Formats: sequence, structure tokens, C-alpha cells
Amino acid sequence: MTERRPIPGKWQRSFDFDPHTRAFFTIATDRYEIVLRGGSLTIADKTTPSAPFRKKGFRYLYTGDVSPDEKTLAVLENGKHFYVLSLASPIALRRLTLPRGYESLDGYPSFSPDGAQLLVPAVRYDHSADDPGYRFYVCRYDAHTFAPPALEEVGADRYPAWPVPL
Repeated sequence: MTERRPIPGKWQRSFDFDPHTRAFFTIATDRYEIVLRGGSLTIADKTTPSAPFRKKGFRYLYTGDVSPDEKTLAVLENGKHFYVLSLASPIALRRLTLPRGYESLDGYPSFSPDGAQLLVPAVRYDHSADDPGYRFYVCRYDAHTFAPPALEEVGADRYPAWPVPL
């Protein structure tokens, strides 16, 4: 039996925890079906009979989101990097790096409802003697320039983490 878990957002986004599946994360919009497989992504345009766009060579690519206008795809690797690409021309892939000292672990990015911001989860290990451990953040990127983000510390309960199977 397939164990699929949805995550919130405008589009249908779900994890598939079945260990036998090759599609770990799927995004379904009105126009596109996007499948992330850890090391690759596939974008199928539902309105055209052409072959899907496929790109390999990623590391731990497990989550993503599509802007509300269906023009931009943002996908997030576990680690330091995320990628942004135009769905009209997916070949032009832009690789972005989280701020120094931050990484993404088991989280998912989301566009704001108006599409103006991309919210990317990040963690940072705090070595302070008082309370060592991970601190959780949301990096707020301008969805047009992707200039250095505004960082907001959030509690672990507000960190957009994968929906863990029960």
C-alpha cells in the first residue's frame, strides 16, 4: 500500500513514503505534473503531448513548490542548495545557496500566496554552552531577485518539515 502524505499550499504536493516507489515527491498544478526522485526531476506539461523535461545530477532533491502563477518552480535539496527555474524554459536552472552556516534538513519550500516571496526552511546548529542544539529558521527570499533573505527564527513546531508517516 502506498503511504502518501500531503503538505499544505496552493498546489497538490505530496510525499510518497513507499520504499518501492521511484517518485518521492509530486507537485500537481493545473498545468504541470512535477516529480522529484532525489537525484532527478521530471516536469510534464499536461497541455502538450511533448516528452517531459528531465534533469539529473541533484543530491537529495526531495521537495519543492510552484509559484501561484505557475511560472516558477523552486526545488530544495537537503543541505545548502536550492534551485529555481522557469517552467516555460526549464533548461535555465538557477542554483542558489542558503546563507553561510545554514542548511535545509527535511523541510519544504513554499511560495507566499501572492507569489512575492519564497520561504525556504533552514536550520543552524548553535554551539552555545547554555542550550546547544539546532535552531529553526525560515529564509524569506524575494521571489524575483532572490537577493539575500530575511531570516526569521521559528520554533520547531513552525518549521515546515516533511509530514512523517505514522
